[in-house]
Amino acid sequence: MRRFKTGGKVFPDRKVLAGIVALIFCLCLFAGAQNAFANGSSSATPALVETQWLADNLDKSGMRTVYVGSPSPKSMANFGSKHVPGSAFVGIGSLMDVLGNGSAPPDKAKFEALMGKLGISNDTHVLIYGMGGGNPFITNAFWLMKYFGHEKVSYLNGGMTKWVRENRKTATGAPAKVKSATYKAAPDASVYASTDYVLQSLKNSKVVMVDARGADAYKGIKNEMPGKNKRTGRIPGAVNLNFYPTNLNKDGTFKSVKDLKAAYEAKGVTKDKEAIIYCQAGIRAAHTYFVLKHLLGYPKVRNYVGSWGEWSNSDPAKYPLEK
Repeated sequence: MRRFKTGGKVFPDRKVLAGIVALIFCLCLFAGAQNAFANGSSSATPALVETQWLADNLDKSGMRTVYVGSPSPKSMANFGSKHVPGSAFVGIGSLMDVLGNGSAPPDKAKFEALMGKLGISNDTHVLIYGMGGGNPFITNAFWLMKYFGHEKVSYLNGGMTKWVRENRKTATGAPAKVKSATYKAAPDASVYASTDYVLQSLKNSKVVMVDARGADAYKGIKNEMPGKNKRTGRIPGAVNLNFYPTNLNKDGTFKSVKDLKAAYEAKGVTKDKEAIIYCQAGIRAAHTYFVLKHLLGYPKVRNYVGSWGEWSNSDPAKYPLEK
């Protein structure tokens, strides 16, 4: 390496030094790309964030924290007792009103109205969380936002349970008062599956059906909705990966990318296939969608919103099942 002297000190040649700097810069870019790939996105907005990230960005301009309720009748009371400061609240009734029963795509007008009510515009960075990580309505909210084209949305790993355990700052009382906003949705049909789309995909070797319900429902032993489901069983060819034990640790945080990848690939759910996820009503399916699409970076993942609730009530001659 050529060197030159200045003031008695020896320095590398400037051209050589420039080359070294350029090499380091490229390596940094490569590392950034690897991290983005691990998160399943090249976007600057991370899909999954940790509590420290939220603590560091809590007062960031343009961000809205939204607490997603659970089926518990104490959901609002739990929010009122402790929540991340400045949070808005969305109940599962509002989410289900947008989602519908799966016989049609989610309602665009209702979603736009809900976002506007929450003070969310198209460029708002939305941070969603709940009491813990086991509530699939949180990832259902995430899926709805992605379906309607929202780019900046993140999920808080471990939720309020982890936040409180770490003695981080909390607030009490009613949701934060927010100024209403205007929202324009742009539905992305590539992450949604209808019943007929599922039917057309049954014999496609490049498509894998993933049943996110428990083993008893998958095997047809249990009817999760006796008053609504006319049939029990599973969609032909589907593999069973119960969302909670497959995706989450016991404390409600997500398992590592390595462990998640191993669990899904062991059942034939690989990146070269399109994955269609279903459960009873597209709620738990959204949790598995989040893992495959945004944590593992699978390119083609769809939520069959109608799920077993629709399939089980469809014409048996046309829509078959297995047990």
